[in-house]
Amino acid sequence: MAGDFTQVGIGWEVGVPSGWGTYGVNLAVELARKGFEPALFLISSKTNVPQAQLELLRPALMKQRDWLTAARGGGLTLDFPMLYSLGDGLQFDDVLMGTKGAPQAGVPFFESATIPKANVESAKAFDVIIAGSSWNAEVMACHGLTHVRTCLQGVDLALFKPGAKTGRFNGRFAIFSGGKLEYRKGQDLVVAAFKRFHARHPDALLVTAWHNPWPKIAAGLSVSTHVSCAPGVKPDGSLDVPGWLAANGLPEDSFMDVGLLANSATAPLLREVDLAIFPNRCEGGTNLVAMECMACGVPTVLARNTGHLDLIQPDNCYSLDMQLPIGALTKRPDLEGWGESTLEELVSKMEQAYTDRADAARRGAAAAAFMKNWGWPAQVDRLVTVLREFS
Repeated sequence: MAGDFTQVGIGWEVGVPSGWGTYGVNLAVELARKGFEPALFLISSKTNVPQAQLELLRPALMKQRDWLTAARGGGLTLDFPMLYSLGDGLQFDDVLMGTKGAPQAGVPFFESATIPKANVESAKAFDVIIAGSSWNAEVMACHGLTHVRTCLQGVDLALFKPGAKTGRFNGRFAIFSGGKLEYRKGQDLVVAAFKRFHARHPDALLVTAWHNPWPKIAAGLSVSTHVSCAPGVKPDGSLDVPGWLAANGLPEDSFMDVGLLANSATAPLLREVDLAIFPNRCEGGTNLVAMECMACGVPTVLARNTGHLDLIQPDNCYSLDMQLPIGALTKRPDLEGWGESTLEELVSKMEQAYTDRADAARRGAAAAAFMKNWGWPAQVDRLVTVLREFS
């Protein structure tokens, strides 16, 4: 019968320390909880999944090599939906090119509004395209794609929720910044703004979680006028975040880099901070780290652009409303749709949160209330409904 299926294929690397990897794990876990068997084709060797989730996924993990072998053999036809990752420009990874699902569902999280015509035509071959943000959906509509549905990512609300501080930061005004270190995420703006803010408020502490498993991407920060250099790389190949912060004039006692954290360790950390800041230039999705901060009730600063637009409400955050069109200003098509926040507005929002703690607390509480509708069960229900529509 049309619309009936018991399995869902996930065609990207599940568990890699990135937005895609986290999305894949949570999607697979929630599908399993709902009685669907996730068909996993690509698994990261660095997957760090809690034991309870691992037990749910164990049957799928045992079959993963068989699925991948069959897919590599070519011509694999499935009788259940298959989700394929689409990257920038709606680029399709050809690893699973010969695999056909019912339906064929493309899942893009692209980071430029410029899409090659050939890729637009290729995207029309999918039965449905599932956008990870309203911005992605609007861009695709402008390119003439009509079979698009929007299904946003979720948050583990059992883990990311408000809670009392334990005093980990000894009364300092702790400002959190998370996301892999790169120009798109705007950490150069964070560094420059925090430097100004700390000069006025020596009790401020910058808490960073900027792990990036691809250090070469961080080298793109060299184009920024807000910092003096790009991050260096340690002998073990990891990024030297503390060295970069010190090189840009931040006093040694003004920051703390926590590196790569498991989700189970991230939630307790977020409940200790006073503010989270995301002057990101572009988000193809809705920014999982920002969503986790908001779900924990952390007052949050969000750049009013791209995927963040799905998160911003009048009272649930501080929005950076001045957004300069980077693509037009730089004449770089790959940056089309990006927004550049101003240092002045970012520092102003930080000052606002520092000065009026009661208002900050109200915004944090409103953020947590808003995110109660963003749990993985509800978001995956929406995804399954779309897949049934096209089955």
